[in-house]
Amino acid sequence: MPRDIPTEEKSVRERGTYANDGNDPTLASYLSSLFFLLSVPALVTVAYAGYWAGLYPESTVVPAFGGLLVASLAAVFGVMHYTTGR
Repeated sequence: MPRDIPTEEKSVRERGTYANDGNDPTLASYLSSLFFLLSVPALVTVAYAGYWAGLYPESTVVPAFGGLLVASLAAVFGVMHYTTGR
């Protein structure tokens, strides 16, 4: 396999972004990045929203966040499993 050396037609960003297969990023890759960026802040907010709504005491916010995180990861892996057919 030839080495990937810098050339004038290929920037450093392009070599890093498309290093695996040479194709443009897909919608799935953007959605995956968006999930990983927003999941923790969103789940923390949802866990605190349950506390603010009076569903459980403050000492239960961390376990609620943990449960939401595990559930969201299971849902994402389920979607990935279903969409890839594996």
